[in-house]
Amino acid sequence: MTRADLLLSVSGLSVSYDSIKAVDDISFDVARGEIVTLIGANGAGKSSILRAISGLIPYAGGISYA
Repeated sequence: MTRADLLLSVSGLSVSYDSIKAVDDISFDVARGEIVTLIGANGAGKSSILRAISGLIPYAGGISYA
């Protein structure tokens, strides 16, 4: 996969709510044309990941879009 094929790149993403770490150091890439899902149990951090990508909550790590 080339850099031009990447639509979304998440690297080392961490999200905390006060002293509670909801997401710790996740990384993934989404290429153009891919369909990707986040699957996990309740409280696994799925909503926190989407909120961080959307810019709704503070996070540590890198997120780049297109």
